[in-house]
Amino acid sequence: MLRFIQTGDWHLGQAYRKFDGDLAERLRASRLEAIVRILAEAERSRATFVAVTGDQFDGPQPDPGLVRGMLERIATAKVAVHMIPGNHDPCGPGSVYERADFKARPSNLHLHEQPRSVRLPEAGATLFPCPCSSRYGDDPMAWIPSRGSDDGWRIALAHGSLPVAGGPGAPNFPIAGDAPRRFDLDYVALGDWHTPTPDPTTSVTGRMYYAGAPEVGGWDETGAGYALEVVLEPGSEPRVRPLRVGRHEWSELKPQVFSPLDVGRLLAELDGLASPDRVVRVRPAGALPIAERAALAAAVDARKSRFTALLYDPIDLRPLADEDADLPYDPVIREVHRRLVRLARDPTDGLPATFPKDLPRPDAEVIARALDRFRGLLH
Repeated sequence: MLRFIQTGDWHLGQAYRKFDGDLAERLRASRLEAIVRILAEAERSRATFVAVTGDQFDGPQPDPGLVRGMLERIATAKVAVHMIPGNHDPCGPGSVYERADFKARPSNLHLHEQPRSVRLPEAGATLFPCPCSSRYGDDPMAWIPSRGSDDGWRIALAHGSLPVAGGPGAPNFPIAGDAPRRFDLDYVALGDWHTPTPDPTTSVTGRMYYAGAPEVGGWDETGAGYALEVVLEPGSEPRVRPLRVGRHEWSELKPQVFSPLDVGRLLAELDGLASPDRVVRVRPAGALPIAERAALAAAVDARKSRFTALLYDPIDLRPLADEDADLPYDPVIREVHRRLVRLARDPTDGLPATFPKDLPRPDAEVIARALDRFRGLLH
């Protein structure tokens, strides 16, 4: 049996440009500390090694302090770390991996800058590292040779993209969907995609996985925050288990809001997410009277201290005028307007108790649109 930990896409030094300086710095620091949690999981599970599949750094020339911080954390571990460069931090002349600060790396860190097989006698395995030496490239696995008699477990470390149906053109560093069979590999550890793929909670066996990034980097990767434990046994498919290593969880709420009832549901859901380790973005859509729209913004703002960050973006929440000062002075027009405003606040306003239960209730969104259309006809 062979057990190892797969990780990658650390993106140390990520800018987090949408956040202010202090918060961005805390999020960057959490990416560095995730390394400690990954290595602790490796030691706890008695893994033979840790496979790091590229993009350790967010850019090709990271700050020396960041390099030092990464190396110091790896040096404390009692497990071998095998690492390949990715397309964000490619190897080659002038790269971070050629700098003196990186060359002072600890003895348990093995950097693979060349596409050539590496025997691991202690693991009964052969690694096939597929490093990136440029920002863009072709199939990084094409060089992998046929199986040798003493290869043992054949494990590839690669950084690139699987084909995606309907994707925009050819992927960068394309990985063949049948790579394990094509190259006779027992396992392919992939980097580049930032969420675990396929989902290891539902696809617990398979021979090719992305571990994803150990911390979330943006709203398109809220499923990040994991490493993978991989177990290889003779006669069986690999067993893959996700390990939670990220500190911060990211959530996005995109509710439809047309009434005080909708506001209450939104705030209750937000309260249920409250955690000092959670980043939340609230993006309501719909329509509210001006005063109620402002009250919602204030209620969200009052909850900010309960989260790592709480962002509020009401661009799709239309304001409804709840005054009729600019309407024609016609009592019928003004009364229709007042009734539409009341219904926009509460679609059941005015419904008799005898209203048949099998009939649909008024739709708040339809009412809000009707109010917008009504006002548009008057101007």
